[in-house]
Amino acid sequence: MKYGLHLAGGASVCDRKVLMDVARIAEEEGCDSLLIGDHIVLPKTIASPWPYEEYNDGKPNYDIYTSMEWLDPFDTIAFVAGITEKVRLGLSVLIVPYRHPFDVARRVATIDVLSGGRFILGTGVGWLEEEFNLLGVPFQRRGKRTREYIEMMKALWTEDSPRYAGEFVQLEEDVNVLPRPLQKPHPPIWVGGESVYALKRVARFGDGWHIALLTFNQIRPMLDQLKRLMDEAGRNYDDLELTAMTDPTRTTPDDIKTYRDLGVKVLYTVPLSRDPDSIAQEVRSFAKQVQDVS
Repeated sequence: MKYGLHLAGGASVCDRKVLMDVARIAEEEGCDSLLIGDHIVLPKTIASPWPYEEYNDGKPNYDIYTSMEWLDPFDTIAFVAGITEKVRLGLSVLIVPYRHPFDVARRVATIDVLSGGRFILGTGVGWLEEEFNLLGVPFQRRGKRTREYIEMMKALWTEDSPRYAGEFVQLEEDVNVLPRPLQKPHPPIWVGGESVYALKRVARFGDGWHIALLTFNQIRPMLDQLKRLMDEAGRNYDDLELTAMTDPTRTTPDDIKTYRDLGVKVLYTVPLSRDPDSIAQEVRSFAKQVQDVS
């Protein structure tokens, strides 16, 4: 099993030098990939149910949304791409309904080209209804909007004369879709989310399932369900890349073994320190734990 570094929303690395140091650490410590999350405008008051309360012992951790800085994920990954050579770079996860697919398709392709083909597109439908309201994007039917947007982007990346007739996006004329992504047919698309609808999206178009902060009791039945959905879709479950996030302050060697035995290919630590030396120590310790288990 490989290991990676998740920057959460970027609050721990909002300083330019710190981000440069953290990117260097990720390369030096052999991280498979470096990820960052996505939000655009965060309300100070949140009533939406937090998706990961069970992992956090029933205590919603709204502070990370209401009081921490969030870097723009595309700009951050582009910055990191320019100062690294090997580590894969991605979004965990892009809230797809927030942005027009024409814009996102070009951003993804641009970073994939400039990074030398290292980009990963993690996708999600979003959970924070208050943010949808602030952006003027309907919260209802966000799943279908997400599906259409991704189908549109895949057409832009792979077809010479793409056409699309959806409810939320249409393309009826020839357009200049360059640049194309360096990875073929396109960068890997990971699907985040914990609902049966999320698992159906994995089976429909996902190259991987990106598991957020879930307990093992939650993950196991979902994996069984995902295997059935993949079979029904005529796809090979073993082709999926399973990845997972974990809190390094509560992850034991036995936990890492469990992730490995469940088929997780990359396990991500989520440090919250702003100090690069502390982050480096966390990454080194986490890397050693994963290597010892593997």
